[in-house]
Amino acid sequence: MENTNTFKIEIWSDIQCPFCYIGKRKIEKALETFEGKENVEIEWRSYQLDPEARSQPGVDLYDYLAERKGQTREWAIDTN
Repeated sequence: MENTNTFKIEIWSDIQCPFCYIGKRKIEKALETFEGKENVEIEWRSYQLDPEARSQPGVDLYDYLAERKGQTREWAIDTN
């Protein structure tokens, strides 16, 4: 018997966020091996995580994230 249930996954993501991109790649990889992938619908939504963020060429991403969130560099690396 064929399963006709569909699952909708709504993902809010900031296209400038490298961690959102990592999450996008991970969900794509997970769906590749998911037995019911033909019944999964993904709806992408745009969301700006940090409207005040500005491009800072040469600034290390982990240092920036740690400073912005008041955390350590190790914390920023571990969130990946």
